[in-house]
Order: sequence, then C-alpha cells, then structure tokens
Amino acid sequence: MVGGMRLSAAAFGRDTTPYPRGRSPMCPASTATADLTGIGEPRPVTVEVMRAAVLAIRAGAFDGRSRAEAAVGGGGQDASLESRTSRSDGVRLPWAGAHLGGPVVLVLAGHAGAGASTVALAIAEGLAYRRPVQLVEYAKPALSGLAAASSIELGADGPWRRGRRGGLEVLRLAGGPAETGPPRLPEAAGVERLLVVDAGWSLTTELLGAESVRAFGHGERVVVVTRGTVPAVRQTEHVLSTIGGEALVAAVGPARWPRAVEASSGPLLSKLRSCGRVVPVPVDRRLETAGLTADGLPRRVAAAGRSLAALVTPVVPSPDQQHRVPSTRTSPARGLR
Repeated sequence: MVGGMRLSAAAFGRDTTPYPRGRSPMCPASTATADLTGIGEPRPVTVEVMRAAVLAIRAGAFDGRSRAEAAVGGGGQDASLESRTSRSDGVRLPWAGAHLGGPVVLVLAGHAGAGASTVALAIAEGLAYRRPVQLVEYAKPALSGLAAASSIELGADGPWRRGRRGGLEVLRLAGGPAETGPPRLPEAAGVERLLVVDAGWSLTTELLGAESVRAFGHGERVVVVTRGTVPAVRQTEHVLSTIGGEALVAAVGPARWPRAVEASSGPLLSKLRSCGRVVPVPVDRRLETAGLTADGLPRRVAAAGRSLAALVTPVVPSPDQQHRVPSTRTSPARGLR
C-alpha cells in the first residue's frame, strides 16, 4: 500500500497466472519437469569401503587428486575414491617370495611414538640363538629408530644399508621408499633366516589401508606395540580391529595399568590381556634418553623380548631348551614339537 492505494502485481505487468504443480517463476518448464529420480539417493556402501574411507581421512589421503585437479573440478572423483578404497591388490608385501626359514614377525606401532623399534630389536635378539635372523626396518632414514643400533656398518647394498649387531643382521632403508612401494629384501645367498620387520609408520599406515589386510597371507605373526595411556590403548584397539585381533601386544610401561587405562581398553585388547597375550616391556631411562645404540639392551627389556619371541615363534627353542635336548642316539628329543 503506497499513499493509500493498494498495488497489485498486475499493476507492474507481472504475470499472475497460477503455475502448475512442480513449477515456479524461477524454474522454467524445461527444467521444472525434468526427471530427478535417483539424484540424492544413497548408494550401498560396504563395511570395507567405509573402513578404508575412515583410514584414508586419518592418513590425509582423501580422494587422491592433486590440488590442481581439485581446483578445476573434473569428473574423476568417484573413480579415484573407488580405486583407493575398493582395490583388491592391496599393498605389495616386500617379503613375499623371499627364501625364509620361518614365519615373518611383523612389528606394528599401535600409535606414533609407541617404541616399535625397541620391541622389534628385542624380539630379533630373542630369536637369534640357533638360526640367522634379519631385522628389517622400513622407516625413512630421517625417522629410523635403528640408525645407531648396529655395532658394525657394512655399507649400502642397493636401496638398503647393511649392518651387524652380534649375530643379528640389521637392514634399513638407504633412502626414502620408491613410488612403486617398499623395496624387496636382498638375497641371502640361499640361507634360511627368520625375518623380523619393523614396519615404520609409513608402511604401517599402508598395511592398515584399504584391502591391504587381505594381503597378509604368508604366515605373518603380528606384534602391536602400545603404551599404557588412554589415547594409546584407544588407537591400538583400532589397529587390532583392522587386522582382525589376531596379534600379540607389547605394552611399553608398567605391567599394571591405571584404572582409567583399563577402563578405556576395547574388547579386543581386553581379551588379549585375559589370554596372556599382552607382554609388558619396561621403560628404561637410558633408552628413553639416548635411544637405541650399539650397546646391549637393558636386561629387563631383553627379557621381555625373549618372552615375546617365545610366544610369537614357539617352534624356536629357548636357550634353556637348547642345553637340555637329549641326544637323538639314545632317545627322541622330547623338547621338539
């Protein structure tokens, strides 16, 4: 109403013809009657794809497009995401096809800073009594926890740096992982050896990624390393659920956890504790300060490594059994199973 006069839409030449249902003045006929069936309807998503998507978000992988591709758009988003979350090849295990004398002991960190390198070294030394053992680290050189652990450096061998620590052979990457994935193990001149893998954080995140767990088909014995804190046990529960819960757990810290930590433990970790498959690894102040060096491991840490070694590969005789095995000339060896 302006100046006492009521104005109508027709006064301004506006079309007041009622529009059919489904149309509006802002929606022309060519689009108002378009078939919108299927737009916005959810598509079925498998549990594997959802798990892979969560892991990709946590790892910062997202859909795999570069910033330039994201800036200009492009129609490859769905295809890129599907290729990252639904692929069937998984991560190529670098030890597949290697000439080994037993199962691969795969040491994974349940979270960043868990102490996986120390646990891997303790397990490897616990196994290196009667047969050769290789300790292989897949961390980048700048992130290596075994950089100073060898007592003798043997130099570079292709993508690897070789070293020795008593009877243990230590291999670590000489450079960053190649675009084609982690390098394969070097040949061991036909000698059967046990293999202990310190996966490092980069390989760990890949192994826990989309479809990679299905690649575990070479008898790997998995050891997950954690700390006795609330955030640590929560993240470790996620790792255990990803690998199916079939693992040993090395718990760095006091054997008795605080009540808050026990209450935060998930069902898989709690079950492993009740079954005696969680081995405490004591904290050593010297190791916490100086890291791993060529010096021997502290006695309590070495003892924890032997306990883990006995659980992860029970077919390997312990030092006590080695001296008590009777001669095969008189009677069968009762210590062998």
